[in-house]
Amino acid sequence: MTDAHADRRPRFADAFASPGEVQVADGDFVLTCTCGLEQRLDAMALDAIGDLTLYDCARCETSVAAIMSDSEAARLWVSTSAMTRRQEAAGHRRNGYVLGSRVDVALRPAGADGDVLVIPATPNLFVALRNL
Repeated sequence: MTDAHADRRPRFADAFASPGEVQVADGDFVLTCTCGLEQRLDAMALDAIGDLTLYDCARCETSVAAIMSDSEAARLWVSTSAMTRRQEAAGHRRNGYVLGSRVDVALRPAGADGDVLVIPATPNLFVALRNL
């Protein structure tokens, strides 16, 4: 991300920001890529296309997680002629964002005894994004 708006791109943790609650950061989320590397989201390379942020594995460089605003999701899905209802339903909607991943993502803040929350994989989200 090299443009002036890069710092305003959505981040995975943005979907979990709630006033009055403990705030989380990308470093609080952990996943294991399909290549086997366990990593925190803040250690992954970011790739941005419009209002879509992709998290790429540090080892195999595959896009493993993604987040976009609801409005960006609607724009992308309307412009994708091959979109199906199944793909349209892909991803998790939370606080004005659509997020998803090829693998489960765990909310596991540093020092936590275990996973606080597991966000199930939504591989259909990447099927919907394949033509970008």
